[in-house]
Amino acid sequence: MITLVALAVALVPGALLGFTLPPGRYRWAIWAAAPALTLGLISLAMSWLPKLGLPDSALAVLVAELLLAGFAVLGSRLVARGITQPDRTNTRQSRPVLRKRLRLSSVRAYWSDLVGVTVPALISVAFGWLILGRLNAPPGWDAMNHGFLTRRIMDTDSVLISSTCATGATDAAVSCSFYPLAANVSWAQAAELSGGRVSAVMTVWSVVLGPIALVAGVYAAVRMLGGRPVVAACAAAAPAVVGPMWLSAVTGRITEMTAPAMAGAVALLVALALRGAHPVRLGLLAGLAGAGIVMTHTYDVLFIGVLALGMALFLPDRPVWRHVGLGFSAMVIAGLIPLVPILGALLGANGERLSIPPRMLGRYGESWEYWVTDPQRYILFGYPAVGGEDFPLDMPAIQVGLWIVIPCLALSVFALVLRPLRWARPWLIAGAVFTLLGFWTSASDSPAAMTVSSLWYGVRARVRSMMFPVHGLLTVAGAVVLALAIAWLAGRLTARGRALRDSPTPAAAAAALVVLPLLGLAAIPDSWEPLRGEMKRRAPVGGSYPAAYRWLAHNVPPDSVVAYDRNREFMTWSYADYGVPLLFGIPPLPGLPDENYQQRWAAWDWLVDNEDAMPAGCEVRRLNISYLVVGKRRMPGGWTRHYDPDRLATSDRIDLTHQVGNIRIFRVTDTGRSCTEAS
Repeated sequence: MITLVALAVALVPGALLGFTLPPGRYRWAIWAAAPALTLGLISLAMSWLPKLGLPDSALAVLVAELLLAGFAVLGSRLVARGITQPDRTNTRQSRPVLRKRLRLSSVRAYWSDLVGVTVPALISVAFGWLILGRLNAPPGWDAMNHGFLTRRIMDTDSVLISSTCATGATDAAVSCSFYPLAANVSWAQAAELSGGRVSAVMTVWSVVLGPIALVAGVYAAVRMLGGRPVVAACAAAAPAVVGPMWLSAVTGRITEMTAPAMAGAVALLVALALRGAHPVRLGLLAGLAGAGIVMTHTYDVLFIGVLALGMALFLPDRPVWRHVGLGFSAMVIAGLIPLVPILGALLGANGERLSIPPRMLGRYGESWEYWVTDPQRYILFGYPAVGGEDFPLDMPAIQVGLWIVIPCLALSVFALVLRPLRWARPWLIAGAVFTLLGFWTSASDSPAAMTVSSLWYGVRARVRSMMFPVHGLLTVAGAVVLALAIAWLAGRLTARGRALRDSPTPAAAAAALVVLPLLGLAAIPDSWEPLRGEMKRRAPVGGSYPAAYRWLAHNVPPDSVVAYDRNREFMTWSYADYGVPLLFGIPPLPGLPDENYQQRWAAWDWLVDNEDAMPAGCEVRRLNISYLVVGKRRMPGGWTRHYDPDRLATSDRIDLTHQVGNIRIFRVTDTGRSCTEAS
């Protein structure tokens, strides 16, 4: 039920916008972009409902989405060509025309396209389930941050960033002036409607929605640019195993995974707005989808923009400059309207401007190896990441996969000159542009390089995630290049070969003969289990966690909070999933006051009896801390423990009350709450 509700909430509002266009390829393109369009509707509603003094809860936003989509469909049918036919004096004739205009016409798809989308989608979802399914909650540090933000939306009945991004569940202070929360609003909607856990909804996005969005977008883009169904299906399936599709989930950045998955469909909408037959309507929808990406994972619009320009160049339709101007103007207007109320916060978002000095300063040779020549960049699932010491080159599946992928990627450059591979050119160009950007920003600290890299915090892995579908598509393109070369040679040698040269069969056969073995190699447990193991190391695995969360939910007094070592021991999910108010929230970003957050740490240090801890019983009382919880398993990655287990065990400020496995729950004593003038 949670899966169905989460998918309905994420797809239906955006899919309704497909009825603003007549049946045909444009409507299918809009449906491929349905998740991004829903995020755009969310962005529009969450920006303007508070400004208009209207309720701005997650469900109020959902109602606004559906109303906006309905009005858009109605307006497109009444305004686009007039309410009735030109003879408006004939009332008897006008009414049937009006009913016809308002009727939702049926849509039929070719069976080959239905199969071409369904099969890759099932394959991608199956790999998502193998790698990310069956966990208590999504892995990673950032997943817990997003869980906190989503629960805040539900608790405060507000989608305002100032209400959501806070230092804690109670006595909250603002932690950031801007945070892209569109996906969080969708998760809150699904959790409230289904009664399910926030973590389960987030997992659905990782395992189901992201892969489906990727497959639909890639398939639609390849088909629109002239690719045949089998080739398009192979191109849609390959990124699930070729490239780092799943790596963002290791750190919990679900939006970092799903936003690039929507890139192909959004880029196609932009290209169609510039080159299609309905520039205004497509431009409005493309701008809305772009705003949805900005409010979900902001810097992914950079990759989408480059990809869209490539698609616009290679679409078969002849450009009409009037349409280009209309489409571009409509995109700008529709993209700005959702962002205008928060434009100041967006442009001044310190969190988005942080920059980490380049890891390979001045070492351009090493940077080129990292971005291009290191074979570890091209292994199945992209795991372990480039430069990892545990590169499993001795595994037969990895070796065979490299022997398939690398030659195909090398051959894919011929897509620039082979007309049947026009569909691959935008991906090739976008991949080359962002590979060069990554290479440059990894080794240069010039002002220009630092300004560009600051858009993604200077973290080079985020550039790799932004362009993750590219390697899979280009592997299929390289296979088709080889097939075309063989067909050309056969045509030169035999008369029968000339017929083969003009047939789509060689391209389809080559794509399938490359992708099917790669899928088979990826399905071998030795290929996916290492990545699955990393996910488990970064997730609350085991029955003790939900049991502890439920105990806290039943025993923590109203309006009191639980102290914990922030996200380090997976306790944040007790708030996200079970509503147990916790001491820590999101740390204030640079430029914002941090007194409230520091007072929380002072209370923690006091309760666990850290060395040099100052008396903070007054803070314990003010924050109303009733329990403290610690566990044994910790988030890997160098996160230090903020307490000494021996000192904690002897602290008279807390008393062990309950234990579930290795999770210990302490009650705050009167000594811990003691408040004197000195404190």
